[in-house]
Amino acid sequence: MFLLIERSKGMLRVVAVTAVLAFAGNAWAEDDDPELAAALLKCPDAAAFVNADKARGQERKERFADLVPSDPQLRERLLEMARVDQQARDGDWSQAMIEKMLAVDAANLPEIRKIVADHGGLPTARQVGLEGVSAAWLLVQHADRDPDFQHQVLDAIMPLVESGEVSSHDFALLTDRVLVNADKPQRYGSQLMAVDGKWQPKPMEAPEKVDQRRASLGQMPLADYICVATQMMPPPPANAGGNTP
Repeated sequence: MFLLIERSKGMLRVVAVTAVLAFAGNAWAEDDDPELAAALLKCPDAAAFVNADKARGQERKERFADLVPSDPQLRERLLEMARVDQQARDGDWSQAMIEKMLAVDAANLPEIRKIVADHGGLPTARQVGLEGVSAAWLLVQHADRDPDFQHQVLDAIMPLVESGEVSSHDFALLTDRVLVNADKPQRYGSQLMAVDGKWQPKPMEAPEKVDQRRASLGQMPLADYICVATQMMPPPPANAGGNTP
């Protein structure tokens, strides 16, 4: 899981969440993930979309399976940074957990910025393998301290989306992240905020058309997305101050 955090009157407040990410280029968890299986029992309409995402992820892995990364050291470094990123997000809603997550993001930011600068964008599968591309994307997704950097990567990402090195799901997530961080309405509804103990999307452009936009990328309707997110990461409880513990 990964969260978007903002400070409000000196306190940390959890304001957004995105869906589960697996590094192998799959937008959802692996087949044997019991947490996902339990969520789909509560959100049965989402199952077909999750399975379609898995099939696309498997096709992508097979397409790039024979590639030998030209920069294995960078690949391993990206995977390690992404592992630490996700480890920092495996915890409760405590302030200590959030502070640790923010510290990891801050430590990763200069390095992923340099990697992107050195490669003129995200490194490619030929350079770091498909998993390395996914790891680099994840680090950019969490580079909320530098919205201009996230925007720069998004502007250059389309060739990797067209080649299948970045999934349409991840493209939607980064698009919404960039828009939200620029205080603009998001397009795909992927960025959620906790309101009265429930997840709801942050402001969207033409919300009545969000499901059409999501369908154009092969993604499930927004209501199903929120259902799965709620099951896999229950929102923080409502409280008088609007702040999480």
